Amino acid sequence: MVTNDRERQGTEALYRLEGVRFLAGGQDILGPVDAVFERGRIHGLIGPNGSGKSTLMRMLARQQRPSAGRVLFRGEDVFSFSERAFARQVAYMAQFAPAAEGLTVEELVALGRFPWHGALGRFGDADAEKVEEALTATGLGLLRGRLVDSLSGGERQRVWLAVMIAQEAGCLLLDEPTSALDVAHEVEMLTLLRRMTGERGVTAIVVLHDINMAARICDALVALRDGAIVAEGPPEEVMRSDVLARIYGIGMGILEHPRTGAPIGYVE
Repeated sequence: MVTNDRERQGTEALYRLEGVRFLAGGQDILGPVDAVFERGRIHGLIGPNGSGKSTLMRMLARQQRPSAGRVLFRGEDVFSFSERAFARQVAYMAQFAPAAEGLTVEELVALGRFPWHGALGRFGDADAEKVEEALTATGLGLLRGRLVDSLSGGERQRVWLAVMIAQEAGCLLLDEPTSALDVAHEVEMLTLLRRMTGERGVTAIVVLHDINMAARICDALVALRDGAIVAEGPPEEVMRSDVLARIYGIGMGILEHPRTGAPIGYVE
């Protein structure tokens, strides 16, 4: 279970997974998994390719039904919510963003307001304000009139993050959001995510491949290997040589950051 002292003292469990499994071709791809993800924190999903991270994320986002077990959101099965009600609470950035052919940055970000006014609803002043806030937060104001398809990969990632911000959901699910970003933009995006959890109480669950960046930005880490949780807890508990070797199957060492003292993992 993804638990710690804060949860035992009454921190709200936003997501709870109970015996969750996903089978393909009669084989377990994921699970059985039991986990709790707390409200108002950044949870990092880490582990090697094929470990089940994206499958787990799709289940949290209602994009994939489990073969067994239950995925609960605020104590209710995720599939008991209407699409609109769920979208008002949870925003999802898939690993591969859909095409945005013919849409400008501002037009695409405005689609994040759809759960609040619906297809036939009126896009009002409050919606426009939320779009403006999202463009400002992600530094996209000067790109608002550009076609999304004309942007770099990193810029497109920021646009999709702006869509999530405009959606005004209290929980953000991000599957490898920094895969197309250089180091500077990776830090920028994850720092923005960190700030949102602090200022707005937003919960984030994010798949990351950079173990050191995950340890730096996340409150808790959940490590998967071969469809099972093999390690979990605050970064300082996961960032140990023996734990990292168990996660990735190779020898890894730990250094202390020269300024902060935080652990840094490296391949031996």
